[in-house]
Amino acid sequence: MRRITLPGTVAPILMLLTVGCVESASPPTDRTPEEVLADSLIGSWLEAAGGLGAWDRLESARYTITTVWFDSVGEIRRMRPRRVEMRRAGGLEQARVERPEAEGLYVQTWTGEASWATLNDAPLPSGSAEVAESEYVGRDVIYWFGLPFKLYDPGVHRSARRIDGGGYEVLVTFGDQVGVHPGDRYFYYFLDEDPFPEEVHYIEQGKTEADRNRTIWSGFGRVGDLAYVIARTWVDSAGLPTKELRIDDVQLNPVLPDSLFTAP
Repeated sequence: MRRITLPGTVAPILMLLTVGCVESASPPTDRTPEEVLADSLIGSWLEAAGGLGAWDRLESARYTITTVWFDSVGEIRRMRPRRVEMRRAGGLEQARVERPEAEGLYVQTWTGEASWATLNDAPLPSGSAEVAESEYVGRDVIYWFGLPFKLYDPGVHRSARRIDGGGYEVLVTFGDQVGVHPGDRYFYYFLDEDPFPEEVHYIEQGKTEADRNRTIWSGFGRVGDLAYVIARTWVDSAGLPTKELRIDDVQLNPVLPDSLFTAP
């Protein structure tokens, strides 16, 4: 895969691309050429992923996220699955994550308003790391499964530019009250004619360019009308994999009882 040269120079935008399907999701006036270009690129991805209707029709989902860790030469060192159940209820997005570890089964739950965690069905104290992380984990497993649709949530800012060597970079930033880490910055790279991004980089809140994380995206699965990224692979400066998140076993709109999201 072609490597991205960073930082690159901003090439002139010679024409504005049509936003089309996402026009209703973004203000039609007072947008810069960079914002219009970003909405065109993300809009093409959104259409290829099933369109806004595919996300709007989603009331619940069940899927597995497997984390893979690699050693210093790029060989698999460890794998860990997490079972995710997410739903929309009362205008909120909710997530329940089951995570097996050597000491037993952890469950982390985020209801959009409250969070908790258990180990082998026993509630964990509010000061535990598992409880403290439950909101972030819940938001995270929904966010990545919900791309590109989540890029049109309120308070998400998008702009794009051409990059050296061809292709486009879409910068995504967030308003002050959006998410747990609103200072995070994401960079989506569209490098060929395929409407899906090939690479996604990010710099966490409070970090600098030297702390940039680079992920390679490989494969998009489809269930019904909805497409989702199958694998996100973190690579080091030499291009060797260090970690990967894989999504599989996807079910759309399963019946999820309230008891799954009720505090113990």
